[in-house]
Amino acid sequence: MVAENNDGLSHAISRRIVMPETVLIVTLCTWDMLYTLYCVRTGLAREQNPVLQASIDHSDARFLIVKGLTFMIPVIFLEILRTLRPKFVTNAMRLGFLAYAVIYIVGSLVASKAF
Repeated sequence: MVAENNDGLSHAISRRIVMPETVLIVTLCTWDMLYTLYCVRTGLAREQNPVLQASIDHSDARFLIVKGLTFMIPVIFLEILRTLRPKFVTNAMRLGFLAYAVIYIVGSLVASKAF
């Protein structure tokens, strides 16, 4: 009976178009991307990643494409993998979101010299 419930849950999870965790992490990454572009263009910040700096020096569009690919490729891969390992992917996305959020908040505080 328990195996049936777990299979039913796994099947229900894998049938969703995208997981809520995916939406959260894509939203956070998109916010980071757009806010970074705004801060760099207004002189409030500098891009520290040399690859992203080169792309932003070229154009805003190139920066958005390169930065977008850095999070969309792993997210798409995990969404595809979700059909095989739904619990693993759900936990990985939750951990990834939490880690990204903590790093973003701490990095923002350090950059603003709040510490």
